Amino acid sequence: MAGYLLLCPGQGSQHPAMLDFALATEAGRRALEEASQAASLDIATRVRAGDDLFEPVFAQVAVVSATLATWKAIETEVPAPGAVAGYSVGEVSSWSCAGTWTMAEAISLVLERARLMAAASPAGSGMTAVTGAGRTTIDEALAGRAAHVAIEVADDHWILGGLRADLEAAGVMLAAAGAVLHPLPVNVPSHTPLLATAAEQLRAALAQRPGRDPEVPVLRGVDGRSLSRRAEATDALADAVRQAIRWRSVLDETVERGLETALELGPGSALARMMAQRPSVTARSVADFRSVEGVARWLEARDE
Repeated sequence: MAGYLLLCPGQGSQHPAMLDFALATEAGRRALEEASQAASLDIATRVRAGDDLFEPVFAQVAVVSATLATWKAIETEVPAPGAVAGYSVGEVSSWSCAGTWTMAEAISLVLERARLMAAASPAGSGMTAVTGAGRTTIDEALAGRAAHVAIEVADDHWILGGLRADLEAAGVMLAAAGAVLHPLPVNVPSHTPLLATAAEQLRAALAQRPGRDPEVPVLRGVDGRSLSRRAEATDALADAVRQAIRWRSVLDETVERGLETALELGPGSALARMMAQRPSVTARSVADFRSVEGVARWLEARDE
């Protein structure tokens, strides 16, 4: 196979059944046991309960655990990807899928990341999705406010982060300009300057952590650049805490690398839908399949 892009999602699509695919396989169950040991909690039981899937710290742990357990469930049955990319906290998952960190190491890291971000978040923070507005309109609405572009999804699709009062004020202007707004169930202003302190603390922590060079390229979230050394993960992950994620750059890099297939590990299928913005790439999520064999057959068919 010429290669495919492996996609690791961030928060937003977590649900109580998101571990079912992994739990149906021995490899997935082992991976989740390893994650639970590293986190000192029963992740599967807590996810199934569904009570705190959007709590700032557990949400990150749950999403990364689900993504990595799904990868372990299919890893030996599918070809190696041509590159890996992660959206928001999914960037931690992407480095682990590429071989830089084990499941236990990744869970330990994401726990520290989540705690640092939660501690640094100003009270009354949040995030909002905006569609139907261009960059100029967004910038005018955010000017002078403690609110920032957190993720650039497309030319008219943005995720904003900041103080809720400022997001609401900006939202009035954006709605008047015809934009559609969707407040997100998140109270941490990820990927904005409001988390500068957490970014530098994470940078220092990452510099002390062991790890290995990735076995396949990792596409950096803040600009889509291809990375191939463990040392590059330190700045990539720390910068992403305080800088906007330019996801459309990741999509552009996928096309330029000649990758025509993308597989999202889940939970959810939001990244596969975003990839549909690039007609040359066919994307699906593991959530579309009932079994490991189904995923493997689809990738094999894409290579014919």
